[in-house]
Amino acid sequence: MAALSVGQKENPVVNIEGSSLSPQPDRNEPSEKVWLEKEKLMNAILNSINEGVFTIDFDMKVTHFNRAAEKITGYTAKEAIGKHCTDVFCSQGGSREECMTECPMKKTMKYMIPITKKRTINNKKGDVLTVATTTNLLYGLDNEPIGGLETFTDITAFQQLKEKWQGKKYNLGNIIEKSPKMTDLFELIESISETMSNVLIQGETGSGKGLIASAIHYRSPSHKGPLVHVNCAAIPENLLESELFGHVKGAFTGAINDRKGRFEQANRGTLFLDEIGELSPGMQAKFLRVVEEKQFEKVGGSETIKVDVRIIGATSRNIEKDISDKKFRSDLFYRLNIIPCKIPSLRERMEDVSLLVEHFVDKLNYKMGKEVKGVEPEILDIFLRYPWPGNVRELESVLEYAFIQCKGNYLETRCLPPSFRLLNNKITDLSLSKPVSSESFQPFDGNQQISALPEKEMLLKTLKDSRWNRAKTAENLNMSRTTLWRMMKKYNLA
Repeated sequence: MAALSVGQKENPVVNIEGSSLSPQPDRNEPSEKVWLEKEKLMNAILNSINEGVFTIDFDMKVTHFNRAAEKITGYTAKEAIGKHCTDVFCSQGGSREECMTECPMKKTMKYMIPITKKRTINNKKGDVLTVATTTNLLYGLDNEPIGGLETFTDITAFQQLKEKWQGKKYNLGNIIEKSPKMTDLFELIESISETMSNVLIQGETGSGKGLIASAIHYRSPSHKGPLVHVNCAAIPENLLESELFGHVKGAFTGAINDRKGRFEQANRGTLFLDEIGELSPGMQAKFLRVVEEKQFEKVGGSETIKVDVRIIGATSRNIEKDISDKKFRSDLFYRLNIIPCKIPSLRERMEDVSLLVEHFVDKLNYKMGKEVKGVEPEILDIFLRYPWPGNVRELESVLEYAFIQCKGNYLETRCLPPSFRLLNNKITDLSLSKPVSSESFQPFDGNQQISALPEKEMLLKTLKDSRWNRAKTAENLNMSRTTLWRMMKKYNLA
């Protein structure tokens, strides 16, 4: 912090970084000069602190940018002031989209509350930085809001060290896990970080293929380039060729201008083709040439365009079976499947459920402006025995429903969707020693019964083996202590 020295005059003088500034200018001075003096003082103070500080107006345009902000981002104040804040902090692909939807400054302006949040930004070089930020409203002389003020500190080095050593809760971007299968997947992503070879991601719907593709891109040599996402199943067949390769003016009715395709947009970056298994045989043949030669012609054009692009394909289909059934070209598969990447379903990584619940509670608190502290143990019991056919996406949707219904500090079973409340009734009556498998799970019809004797014997045996240590017994039975207590009470063992 810069040293402050106060003179002996009636109107004290503050010396900051060699400048003599008065916080209380002479009353006889013209008002314009007075405010210029105060502005100089404020700028000197802001430039003397180590945290990045910037202010914006209600159009999200940067109005002030201190020296620490210059150092962290690589932009000078002259370059930043007047720009939309996303052009300064989130200039790259996916980061820009996240910045637009999760902006803490927008939340502050909407709800008129300060927000402290850890987030990622891009510096001028395109590097991804993790910063700790606090946003506040900025008020004018009439005590009316005139914009926002944000302070931020670069914690990238700390975050990387934390990710490297935190072990059971290793965090790669927005992907949270502690299961061996996901750890193996992360190790694969790290091992290919220096390559630009094509990748084929296979996994069920909702398992996180898009997040894995983003993680691969942002850890690759092309991370400063664009990440362009195309959902092949969402674009009609007659438009897909133009969407991928672009078109020239007059190529077809409605083509009033030349247009770049997704391949050209992804030049020097990554093209992520989701649901690539939905491509028609004809489109697969056209696509194969681009994958092999990295060149193509626009629809209606004759000029050959060359691109330097990494291709990441993703599919939820059994692509090997599609090859056997002649629905997918084997030569295209081999060109894409240079680095195979298989994502386990959520039911194969149930160890991650509690961590994912914690992550989504934090995310939904921020999204909905709530302060839910967690979920009651019975909800985790239900979640750990449900097969999750919709995977992580379904888990997030269920929790969002519960958040909407929740009126207290904790999510309760009554907040869950009706189908999960029925599942809770079933679990209460059944042995809780094993999760419900995806093969055996059926909606509860209310008529199922089970003998109590094997369950009681199992419970007694485990209690004795654990010397009646409830924590150990609950661990051996793969259940929470609350559920164990409920079972013990059921058999008069509590």
